[in-house]
Order: sequence, then structure tokens, then C-alpha cells
Amino acid sequence: MTAVSAGFERIDDERCVYFRSSRLHGLGVKHLFSTRISSRGGVRTNFDMGFSGGAAADTVLQARRIACDFLAADFSGLTVARQVHSGRAVVVESGDVGRGARSARDAILDADGMVTDVPGASLLILTADCLPVLIYDPAGRIGAFHAGWRGALAGIAQNTIDLMVNRFGSDRDNLVAVLGPAIQRCCFQVGRDVAERFMAASSGCGQGVVHSDNGRSFVDLPGFVKCELIAQGMARENIMDIGLCTSCLPELFYSYRRDGRLVGSMGAMIALGK
Repeated sequence: MTAVSAGFERIDDERCVYFRSSRLHGLGVKHLFSTRISSRGGVRTNFDMGFSGGAAADTVLQARRIACDFLAADFSGLTVARQVHSGRAVVVESGDVGRGARSARDAILDADGMVTDVPGASLLILTADCLPVLIYDPAGRIGAFHAGWRGALAGIAQNTIDLMVNRFGSDRDNLVAVLGPAIQRCCFQVGRDVAERFMAASSGCGQGVVHSDNGRSFVDLPGFVKCELIAQGMARENIMDIGLCTSCLPELFYSYRRDGRLVGSMGAMIALGK
């Protein structure tokens, strides 16, 4: 069994194996990071939370309903955006709740971060190497964002935090961030142009996350995002990172880089109580 970082728990349910943060769970926050593992009737099958990987729509909907069941969250509150590797974060208003749950066609358009204070709403981020981050504000707000290298450099972490602060009055010192499974430095090789863009990041966070090995460049994407969150005023002790590599662990995770375009999606989900 894969070792789990301190502060995280692996939950082995026959419907899906998933992870959760002990910190958020202790605070009563409904959340999860799904894996690809499902076992129905004793037969291992893939658990796919996204419509883009080739799974039948009914299969994806079943997975999403199961995730909602785990969190005792209403499926009607599940909200999904069409992720485009951008720095754009949006506020999920009451009229937006439920968009994208049943079909990608009615998802919130072109956003990689979502924040909300609507009771009963839940936010779903889809990944298959990119970094999912869940944000909790004890004052009754939540956020979630999807950070690939393009979105990370476009400021998705900063923009999501700023939106919570500016729209809801969230206190940066009180925010809790949880980083889920993503491609880690060991597997995230990039070209020189991408490495140079990280090194030139205005936040200065790129200086410590680009590593060279025999002329090849590797980027620590979670490390960059953690630095960005701290630069935005979050307390270091309020940022948790599961540290699991999606590319290294094919038995647990989908990986776009490892498996190619037609790959399933894990889900990172956080919900507000009613």
C-alpha cells in the first residue's frame, strides 16, 4: 500500500478509494481527493470523474454521485467549471450552483478557480497530473483551483485567494489550503522555455522549484504553488500537501503525461454544509 503523507488518510471504500486531509476532516469540512480505483461486485474498475476521458456519461455521473454520497452532499449542489489552464477564478453564485454536474455543456465557462459562500454548494476540480487545491475559510466559504504549469504561472493561486479576500472579506491568516495528488518534480520534466518562465516568475517562487539533472529541467509544481500561497499572505502551517505523484503511481492515479490524451480524471471536491 502506498505510504500517505502525515496529515492525510486513505479511505478504502468498495465504491472508490479516496484520500482526505486530517486537518480539514477534524474541522468538519466535507472534502475528498478521488483515485482511479473502484471495486464493484468484487471486480476492480476505473473510477472516472470527468467527461473528457472516454468513459460513458452514465459511468461518470455514477462516480460523481458516489463522491457526493461520501460527503453527504446533495448532487444538486455539485458545481464544475470548464478548466482551460488559465489564471481565471470566479465566484459561484446561487444561480451557478449545480452547473456542470450532469454535463460538460453547462459547466461554468473557462475558469480554473471557483469560490463560494452558498450553503449546500460543492466545488469539483478535475485533474490527471495538474495540481488540485482546496481552500477552506472557517467563516463559511470555500474555494478550489486547478493548477497546471500554465495556470500556475498565470497566477491562479493568487487570483483565487484574492477573490476570496475581496469578495467575501476572508482573512488570509485563517485560510487553510490542501494540495492534492499531482505530478511531482521527479516526473515533471519541462523544456528550457518553460523552465525559464518559472525562473522569471514575478513572485520569485520559481527560483527554488526548477532543478537540473544531466541537462534536463524538472519543475516542482506543488512547491511553486505553496510558495505562491505563502506570498499571498497565507500561514505556512495552514498549507498541507499530500505529496503523492500521479505519474509514479499508475495503480492509484490517472496521468496525462504517462498515459496520453484519452485518460480519465480524478476529482478534488469540497462542500459547504447547508
